[in-house]
Formats: sequence, C-alpha cells, structure tokens
Amino acid sequence: MKRIICTVLAIAFIILTALSVSAVDYGCTVNPVAKAVYLKNLDTGAVVYQKEAEQQMYPASTTKIMTYVIVADNIADFDNTMVTVDESVLNGLDPASTVMGLAGHIGESFSIRDLLYGMMLPSGNDAALVLADYVGKGIENFVQMMNAKAAELCCTGTHFVNPHGLYDSNHFTTAKDLSVISEYAMKCQSFMDITNTVEYKPSGFEYSFKNTNYMLYSEAESGNYYYQYTKGIKTGYTDEAGKCLVTSAEKDGFTYLCVELGTAYSYSEDINYAMLDAKSLYEWAFNDLGKQTVYGPSDIVKSIPVKYVTGDKELAAVPEKEVVALLPNNYDKNLVAVDIKCPDTVEAPVHKGDVLGTVSVRYDDMDLGTTNVIASEDIERNQIKYFFAKTAEFIKTHVIVIIIGVVLIILLIILILALRARHKRAARARAREQARRRFRD
Repeated sequence: MKRIICTVLAIAFIILTALSVSAVDYGCTVNPVAKAVYLKNLDTGAVVYQKEAEQQMYPASTTKIMTYVIVADNIADFDNTMVTVDESVLNGLDPASTVMGLAGHIGESFSIRDLLYGMMLPSGNDAALVLADYVGKGIENFVQMMNAKAAELCCTGTHFVNPHGLYDSNHFTTAKDLSVISEYAMKCQSFMDITNTVEYKPSGFEYSFKNTNYMLYSEAESGNYYYQYTKGIKTGYTDEAGKCLVTSAEKDGFTYLCVELGTAYSYSEDINYAMLDAKSLYEWAFNDLGKQTVYGPSDIVKSIPVKYVTGDKELAAVPEKEVVALLPNNYDKNLVAVDIKCPDTVEAPVHKGDVLGTVSVRYDDMDLGTTNVIASEDIERNQIKYFFAKTAEFIKTHVIVIIIGVVLIILLIILILALRARHKRAARARAREQARRRFRD
C-alpha cells in the first residue's frame, strides 16, 4: 500500500511540474555559482528560478536520494529488518571516500534505519552498497531498479551506474530530474526525519554521525552556512561533480525545494558556494515572492444584462473561488491576461451561485488557473414583461408560419363560404323544381 501511495504521489508531482514550468520572469536577484539550479515552490508547483536545469550533470552523493527511494519502496519495516555486513560487498570501495565505518563491523547486523542514517548523514558509500546489495539481491540489479524508477518518474535525463554517486562518466542526472526524485523521496517513509537529523548514533557504534549538510545547524563551520528554515536533504561532492546540494526550506507557510549541481569548489579556498547560494535563493524567494490574489470572490469579472426584469438590470458575475498564484510581491498587473467565457445576456430568474461561465487567468506566459464565474445575487422575473416578450419573440421567429396559417384559415373560410353558397343554390334549385312539379300536377 505504501508503494502505491508513493507512486500516486510521484505522478501528481510530475503533473504539477509539467504545469508549472513557464517562461515567467520572477525577477531573481541571486546569481548562483552552480552550473545547474532548479528552485521550486512546492505549495503551488511554480518553478521560480532555473538555470541549465535540463543539462546532464554528475550528481555525486545526491544519488543516494534515489537509493533511499528504492529502499523505501521495497522495505516496509525499517527497524526490524536486519542486514548483515558482507565484506565482499565493500571490496573495491575507495577507502578515502565518505563512509559510515562498516568495514570495522563485518559480519554484524544493522537495521535498515541505522544504515539509512549512515548513508544520508555522513554520506556513507559503504552503507549505500550494503543496502543496495540487500534490497536488490545484488548491486547490479539494484541499479537497474534505480533506472526503472527514474523512467517511471519521467526523468529522461537521468542514468545511474551505482547506488552511491562516485564518479562514472555514464552516471548523470539533471537538476530538474533530481527535483522530481527528491519530491518523491520527501513523501517516503522517514525520509525527511532522517535527512533533517543533525546527529545520530547507530546501535553497535561507539561514535555518532554528523550531518554533512551544514545548513541544518549553527555549530558547523562557525555557522557560516546555517539557515534556520532548512529541512534536509542531501549533499554531494566529487572532483568531477563539484559541490552538489539538494535542500528544502519552510517559512511562513511556504516550502521550497532547491537543487544545485556543478558548484565550483577548491580545497584552498574551502568555501561551499552551494550552501551560500541556497541561503540567498531562499531569502530572495521568501522575501520577494508571495501568494497574490489575482481575482477574489467579490471581484466583478463581467456585468451581464438581464432580460425579462423590471427596468434595466445588469448582473455582476464573480469568480466562484479565488484565483491565487505565486508571483513577485510587486508583480506587473498589466501582464495579467483574462479570458472570460460568459453569455452576453442572461434571462431572469437568476439565482445567486448559478454558474454563468468560466474565467481563465494568465500572468505573462504562466497559466494561473481557471474557475467558474457565478451570479452574485438573486434576480426575479417580471412575468408580464416575460409574457409579452415571449409572445413577440414567438411571432418574430414564426412569422412565416403564422402568415401561412392565416392564409390557410382565409382559404378555408372562403372554401366553407363557397360550399355554403353552392349548397344554398342547390337547395333553391330543388325548391323551384318541386314547385314546378306541383304546378303541373
């Protein structure tokens, strides 16, 4: 059932993504260092900033978001499903890469939950391999499951070769695809709880792990990257990929997801521009963008003349519900275009709430939505005016039929009169004949 729910949610995310992508300029004031960026408002589906979002890039350890998805899709009980560490699974893993330390626990068993913490917080490549081998009954098969899931989510710019994200020229994704994968993951079991955890100590370990996402806690890196509204998700780095980062942030009822790939980094400078830029992008979005009511239920969309009422009367047609969109706080109202589909006139009686038509609203190149247009009040019919108007309308629309009918009636009367006259003449002729016979007799 959980797998079905996740699949349905993924489809919904894909549809929202397809509807929201537009050429609208939200006026972003940030110039991020990353080669590819995708910033999306998850409440409305609006993509408020993107840069080379469909360019194929190396994802580094943000790959583990998909690894988590496959595990969550196939394992229902994270706490009671135990996995034994097999030394052969870890063979060939670069010891200099990030690990949770499973090489020191060969033959020991750990819960899926502990391994997920070990994979997502310190970015343990060893944990990713152990999980992949267990869930996929072999790492190669697990990678096939990753690619099948990517295809299911319509991530056409994505191809995985391993479950951890270490460099391979055939291992790539796009910022847009990774956003879709991340949105799916955010609804999977425990994903946000785990990726938003700062520190965790697995059972059987003498030490705890710290999250590599320094945006989550002020104690890391002198607080240079800390952003109090951050929620998860995953960091990544290889020399070929640069700094990669997927985060979300919540503030004042809004939630954003930010994907950054290919951010330049040098060990000598040691500045994580991906995190700095994520902070700047979030601050811009939270401060400069908001839900704007383009049309409200009391706004008159169209005044429609009403027939068969006393005097002249126009009906105020209003939206059935608010037309709300995420737009710049100082958006240009001249760029709002409205398509109203309503009759030019309506007939009384009219009841408040009657659906009269629709109104579709666009801002620049973005479809803000369509809602019904309804009557704002009750309007009674003038029955006398209605009767005479309908009579005149009937006569006007049936004038030929009426003329033909009148002509037929006249012809029928003439025929009847002619027949009666003929009958009278015949009667007089019979009477004269009878009189002549009596005279002869």
